[in-house]
Amino acid sequence: MTRKTILLGLSLNEPRLLTGRAPIPTHSPASLLRYLETFYALGAPAINRAALRTEQYRQIIALHQEQATQLPFYAKTFAADPLATAEELLSRRDELLEGGWKISRTPSETIPVRLRVTLELEQLVLADTNELDLLPGTADRLNALLAALPEDRHPRLQILLNEPRTFLPPGTQRLLTGLETLGDTVEQLPQPHAGDASTDLGKWQAALSGAELTDNNLTGDGSLMILRAQRETHLAAYVARTLRDNPDWRPSALLTIRNQTLDNAIVTEGLPSMGVPSNSLARPSLQVLKLVTAFLWAPIEVERIMEFVSLVNKPLHWRLANKIAIFLADTPGMFGPRWRGMIAGFFRDMKSERNWPDKKIKQVRDQYEIWFERKRYQRDELVPKLQLRFLFLQLREWALEERTEMRKEDVRKGRAQGEYGGLLVLYSQAQRAVELLDAQPEQGLGYLAVERLVRTVYEPAPAQFQPEEQGALPAIFAPASALQLPGQEPVARLLWWDFIENEPDYFFSRYYPPELAYLEAQGVSVSTPVQKNTLSIWQQARPVMHAGKQLILCLPDRVDGTEVEPHPLLGDLEAAFAEGTLANITIDVDHAGAATAIPGLTKPNFTGVPIAPLARPVPQINIQRLRDMGEREFESPTSIEDLLFYPHKYVFRHSLRLKKTPILSIASEGRLRGNLAHRLIEQLLREIGGQPARMNRAEVDTWIDENNLRLFQNQGAVLLQYGQEPERIQFIRTMKKAAWALVYAIKENGWTVRGSEELVIGDLEAMGQAMKGRADLVLTREKNGAVEVAVVDLKWQGKGTFENLLKNARDVQLALYGDFVSQNKMADEDGKILHPTPDNIHTAYFLIRFGKILGRNQLAFRQTETHGESEAKVVQRETLRRVRNTYNWRWAQFREGDLEIRCEETSGFLDDAYVGTNWDELFEMETSDARFDDYQTLIGLVR
Repeated sequence: MTRKTILLGLSLNEPRLLTGRAPIPTHSPASLLRYLETFYALGAPAINRAALRTEQYRQIIALHQEQATQLPFYAKTFAADPLATAEELLSRRDELLEGGWKISRTPSETIPVRLRVTLELEQLVLADTNELDLLPGTADRLNALLAALPEDRHPRLQILLNEPRTFLPPGTQRLLTGLETLGDTVEQLPQPHAGDASTDLGKWQAALSGAELTDNNLTGDGSLMILRAQRETHLAAYVARTLRDNPDWRPSALLTIRNQTLDNAIVTEGLPSMGVPSNSLARPSLQVLKLVTAFLWAPIEVERIMEFVSLVNKPLHWRLANKIAIFLADTPGMFGPRWRGMIAGFFRDMKSERNWPDKKIKQVRDQYEIWFERKRYQRDELVPKLQLRFLFLQLREWALEERTEMRKEDVRKGRAQGEYGGLLVLYSQAQRAVELLDAQPEQGLGYLAVERLVRTVYEPAPAQFQPEEQGALPAIFAPASALQLPGQEPVARLLWWDFIENEPDYFFSRYYPPELAYLEAQGVSVSTPVQKNTLSIWQQARPVMHAGKQLILCLPDRVDGTEVEPHPLLGDLEAAFAEGTLANITIDVDHAGAATAIPGLTKPNFTGVPIAPLARPVPQINIQRLRDMGEREFESPTSIEDLLFYPHKYVFRHSLRLKKTPILSIASEGRLRGNLAHRLIEQLLREIGGQPARMNRAEVDTWIDENNLRLFQNQGAVLLQYGQEPERIQFIRTMKKAAWALVYAIKENGWTVRGSEELVIGDLEAMGQAMKGRADLVLTREKNGAVEVAVVDLKWQGKGTFENLLKNARDVQLALYGDFVSQNKMADEDGKILHPTPDNIHTAYFLIRFGKILGRNQLAFRQTETHGESEAKVVQRETLRRVRNTYNWRWAQFREGDLEIRCEETSGFLDDAYVGTNWDELFEMETSDARFDDYQTLIGLVR
């Protein structure tokens, strides 16, 4: 009778061998089970149902606990994490079933407690009084196949075993016994033997076989070599170049970690790709599954929303997502007036500027409303199951539609249609999430239950970036896949690409000794830690034993930037040979210029690339087009400061409008708190500033307590997130103290609030330049028959900085705001001047974090911390004069085409260049780098 020969191994789920594609079918225990099921009309599940089985078993456990007369052993862990407990207990149930235990038997007191609970749970599974029908798992399918085997429907098999039979799982051993009963044959692959004992490789093979070495020195004959480097990319470049320069050297490859590093380097050298497939949880499409649940909860998790809108593929139009990401980076809050204005402006712009049809606008708006305009639930509330189900259904349909659209785009552009496996995996995972929800009796899920559900269905997405090409190195992906078929010659050369620790550890047994004794008495086999460790040791040695003439071990210090440990076999290698002789077989790739080549091969020729530092900053650049640069219609105090002290910032930012690409991350802590504090004080003064009766501490504290939540939600939602409560409380305390300090100063000094964020317009009186700005706080009062105005600039912190500005008469912004207020050009729609021209103007800084007012005198506020000895009016006039003179001087430079690059490195050169300049008329220039300079790379500071 003709027999079909197959190869069976624990890691042979792909037909890849060291010699290339397997000439006979290869099977793992799971694929052999599936293959045999087809002959016995036993339907194998089309898709993974593990998550659904876990949920079903969770319900069975819950019912068991409810009926139990005493607390079950699993009660505490089940209360902490029901799904994880169900997964563990279900795996034990399946293991016992696979090992041959008839778990349908009636429990008795003689059975150990934990095993008895397994039987009690099975009784609930089999009971007709409930609807908890547990889907069949691998163990159930195995037992069904064993029961059907006597029908003898499958063709006769000759099974070649890779692993020793005793190392196989108990269920597989039972299946093999059943097949032998029918006449199938099971043969063990021949075990490899140590090679030539005179070579380094042969000596190590003999040592691993248990032989005693008569010569324990490594000579470096090339049969056994270790390639070391700091990073795996260095090793990849070295190996790929060696392959290119030595066309006859074509080793087989073992890659225990499936990444593209070596394959990419090989392709770069013009050699055929090995077609390394890869499974990863980092596929962008899969991240959507983890992030969509963030839309269910309040307070909003801004970081997760930012991640969602920043994904490459997401169920939201990329233009709107980018707009939202930029907004959140600057203002980490949602649904306030600015947010609403941003969203409305986006759709308005898309219609007017990009001519979006109404249908597309509606489609994008619907996407936005599905995710953002939905009811949210507090963390301690339950989200209705239907809401969550709708979310996953939307995600499922989007994944399928997105894949269809991407394949259509491939056709339109004449490209080969991609599979887009990540989207298919996302579709199936969303489908499994829906199935899990449908299987749950609960009508609502809490926050942790939702996250656990996502983790349960979340799995890696397979991808193959390049197909396996003709002439590529034969590659395997597990040490146990290194084998030799009968009649085949051993593989001459083997490259073990990632010779690093990548094996699981087994430290304890799942069963207590009495339980193991009971199972043994019942004839039930389970895998013990000793058996698993023995199997692991056997598997690790396979690549070494199957290398015929040469074995190359690649050992990086880091992989993907993370430090890694050497493979455990390195310790065996060091122990087997004399101390110090390991250096004879080691090549340090990072010192390739001085390293010894692999014997018999041409050493890769690497050329050191000298470091060429970028050019240093130059003091001045002559740009002819700068001569024709015109003045802007309006300047602001900020742009004027850039112009006066750092002209390159003015030209790049304000004239050329060069802006850095927004980094889509939440604003820094200092900036965030400054924005929130500024906004809170602005709103506070707007509401109570005109009502002196309300300007008391109790009113201020009450107002902040009643309004801070809305502000946080709209502009600072990160402070509402889990773990941020201490920072939020501290910020509110700081704001109460600061707000009262400012309100008290206003009230006690007789001021009233004229405006917050008040628009002020004026003329610089230098080249006729118009100015426009917004003063943070403008106060007014009448004293001794004179109208006085105070302009207060609100700052979060920076006490030393603003003290120095006052001392050195460099408070340009305050001087300009004061001058604009005095020019008083603001009028209503009828042309009526809004405010009378003040007789006296005062300026000051208010540092919110410290609750302090900084100024030159105490004429405006008795609480002012004074700095500077000159009379304030004189200083302000002098400051304005220097502003105008310096402004004219800078524009004179522009008219000559000269752009000054001022930083610490160029300040000395500029001082020499400006010898003879009348500095009494101008501001003294800065000698340090500009703060918050986005153009450091352009001017050469970043090299």
